[in-house]
Amino acid sequence: MEPDTEQAPKAERKPFVLAVDDAPVILKGITFALKKDYEVFTLTDPTMVEKVLRQVTPDIFLLDYRMPELSGFELISIIRSFEKHKDTPIIFLTSMGTNDHVAEAIKLGACDYMTKPFKEDVLREKVAKHIARTKSS
Repeated sequence: MEPDTEQAPKAERKPFVLAVDDAPVILKGITFALKKDYEVFTLTDPTMVEKVLRQVTPDIFLLDYRMPELSGFELISIIRSFEKHKDTPIIFLTSMGTNDHVAEAIKLGACDYMTKPFKEDVLREKVAKHIARTKSS
């Protein structure tokens, strides 16, 4: 017998993660790592971010740096152009892990940076830390 969902107390909404990477295998890894504790929405086409942000409000962004058409750095300005995302955490998850890339990402407004391949537990820790920080401010 199915539970009566109207009678059951509503669970608190899971935090919403928007991951943008042109590699579907990376997005599958992110989803696998985070799906227990987060709603994960993935995009392989960075040009769709602006359209998606008109419909949903992520609690955190995970962005690849190098993608066709728009880089993760270019996506930051699109994300920050939405008033509700002026302070939403952005984590770069990329194979471009040079000190210059890290410095540029932070300068543009990213709060953290991870290199690929990533460790699932480290990704979970970083996402949890940055979401908790925004919820407490």
